[in-house]
Amino acid sequence: MTQHVRWLGASIAAAILIADLSAKAAMVSFLTWSNGQVELLPFLDLRLGYNPGISFGLLGSDVVWMPWALALIAFLISAYLAMQLWRATNKRDAIWAGLIIGGALGNAIDRLMDGVVTDFLDVHVSGFHWPTFNLADVAIVLGFTIVLLKSLRLPKK
Repeated sequence: MTQHVRWLGASIAAAILIADLSAKAAMVSFLTWSNGQVELLPFLDLRLGYNPGISFGLLGSDVVWMPWALALIAFLISAYLAMQLWRATNKRDAIWAGLIIGGALGNAIDRLMDGVVTDFLDVHVSGFHWPTFNLADVAIVLGFTIVLLKSLRLPKK
């Protein structure tokens, strides 16, 4: 069983990584051609953006080594989570670890290739725009949501 759980988490991480980097490449090409923005739904646009920092642009800097430092942190977190995945004994733990690992690696590789993270999903309501994000960010948030819900569960008696 443990071997299957490991494969599940590793497969999720690989799928997220491939989907994220592919989507970013496609969106850069498509949105550059279409002037940087396309309305999909009344609350969702595709809009090209670049984030030099972490979430919400925090730690963004023009310092030449910053992308490398942020990528290193993401790789270290991913290595730690890979150890957690190796010890996972249930599907839920494999799923959250795979989601976060795949998302973290997607953003880290993108940052190393371009010096920034490419974002393209723009959610907005009544003039309020959530910061633009990408598939890796979605995967990371889903993974953390699973961890949070797991921690809020009452222990079985």
